[in-house]
Amino acid sequence: MNAPKPRIAAVLALARAEAGAVFGELQRRADAAEADAMRLRALLIRRDTELAQLRDELRLLHVETPDLRTRLDLVRENRRQAEQLVALRRALGGGAWRAESRIRPALGA
Repeated sequence: MNAPKPRIAAVLALARAEAGAVFGELQRRADAAEADAMRLRALLIRRDTELAQLRDELRLLHVETPDLRTRLDLVRENRRQAEQLVALRRALGGGAWRAESRIRPALGA
C-alpha cells in the first residue's frame, strides 16, 4: 500500500501547481481590471471637473452679459441671412452680383 502514496503526492503536487498558476493568472487579471477601473475613474473625475468649470464660465457669462442669448440668436440670424443673400445673388446670375459688389462689399468680406 506504499506505492499509491507517491503517486497521490505527485498528483496533488501537480494539482497545486495548476491551481497556483490559475490563481496567479486570475490575480493578474484582477489587478489589471482594478488599474483600468482607477484609470476610468480618473477620466470621469477630470471630465466632471471640466464640465463644472464650463458651467461656471457659462453662468458667469450670463451674469456679465445678460443679453448673451439674444446676441447669439442675432448672430445666427445674421449668418443665415448672409448665406441666403449669397444664394439669391448667385441665382440672379453674375451680372447683378458684380454690379452690387462694386457698390457695397458682401457681408463678411
